[in-house]
Amino acid sequence: MQDGRVCASASQIRLAGVEFLVRQSGRRRMLRGLPKNVHAYAIGHVVDYVHPQDTRRLKALEGRGVFYNPYRFAYFVDSNTYAPVTAAELVHFDERGAMYTPVELPLVA
Repeated sequence: MQDGRVCASASQIRLAGVEFLVRQSGRRRMLRGLPKNVHAYAIGHVVDYVHPQDTRRLKALEGRGVFYNPYRFAYFVDSNTYAPVTAAELVHFDERGAMYTPVELPLVA
């Protein structure tokens, strides 16, 4: 999406250096019953994608599941632990959902 407009579509996409964002004002509007709006998204650099008419499949990403449910959480969460996820090294989106590899934190000496 660019400037509020969809400029491409993909059946699969892989992003690097991802930041997960949730606009809380948009979430509150949606929870009050106002029209649904795009208020949660992932921003990153496109590594690879598959056009909807292409039969190619990207190799599965070894990682953890991540999802967003505005009725349960105010942020993206890990599918197993429900811990907040704000960033990821790599994220793979497809029709089944999203898988991510966590950001590696530097060791503190």
